[in-house]
Amino acid sequence: MPAIWLAVLVFSGYTTLLQASEICVADDLARKVCVPELVKKIISLSPGSTELIYAAGAGKQLVAVDDHSDYPPAVAKIPRIGGFPNISVEAIAAMKPDVVVAWAGGNSPKVTSKLESLGITVFYIDPLSFPDIASVIRRLGKLFGTSAVADKEAKKFLARYQAIKKHYQVKKPVTVFYEIWDKPLMSISNDQIIGQVIALCGGQNIYADSKVRVPQVTMESLLSKNPEVIVSSNNLKDGKTIEARWSQWSDLRAVAQHYLFTVEANLISRPSPRVLDAAESLCQQLESVRKESPAKASKAP
Repeated sequence: MPAIWLAVLVFSGYTTLLQASEICVADDLARKVCVPELVKKIISLSPGSTELIYAAGAGKQLVAVDDHSDYPPAVAKIPRIGGFPNISVEAIAAMKPDVVVAWAGGNSPKVTSKLESLGITVFYIDPLSFPDIASVIRRLGKLFGTSAVADKEAKKFLARYQAIKKHYQVKKPVTVFYEIWDKPLMSISNDQIIGQVIALCGGQNIYADSKVRVPQVTMESLLSKNPEVIVSSNNLKDGKTIEARWSQWSDLRAVAQHYLFTVEANLISRPSPRVLDAAESLCQQLESVRKESPAKASKAP
């Protein structure tokens, strides 16, 4: 065989071997992301990403996380690379990760673009619904070689989701205002996991159709919509309880009837399996409104 053909065959075989040693998976920006077959070093840039990586069975491959990652407890021992918006690109580059998992809807594009310019592989996630969460878990499992764990976790998550949906979707609708921030007053649309939680519980998010995920709202708008329930994250920084913040707005039905609830911000705002813990809590709160409303209505003058 001529030497040139032998060289071609050897090179072709080498190329095929290289291709076989990679795993390629689509991320939430519809990009094909390829990583080594054996991923040893993962870095997470957001708490939600961290929880999803653990859910996919790849927690032991994490070499660094952002400053706000706090679950599961094992993450406390993992090195930090800064928090939004001050992620340390230099620290990430020095660790030479196989892949960085970023939140497309929350991490700084400036940071992720810099990482990519340095040749670092970035896998973007942005789950906006319950099926999306299961999909991300499965894809992370495929990417990191932990599909057995990931597929099992995704299946368990979807089964729990369907059980909650079956129980609450037939319930009487309850109108809900979700206060994600107080100064300025901000809410959420249904194009976001919190809105999906409200809908799962049979709630009607009064800003569901907003053109932006996190709309700023006015008191005039809120008074005109007059929701039955006001729900707040527990991370607002004014130091006041939800009752104290809303006490002056007694013209609102939710305030007058004391239907003011809070949920754990880290549960309801992170698109991870724990969001169903928040869903069960909120569903129970809305169910209490359904049970009490007829009695309160009968006592009205």
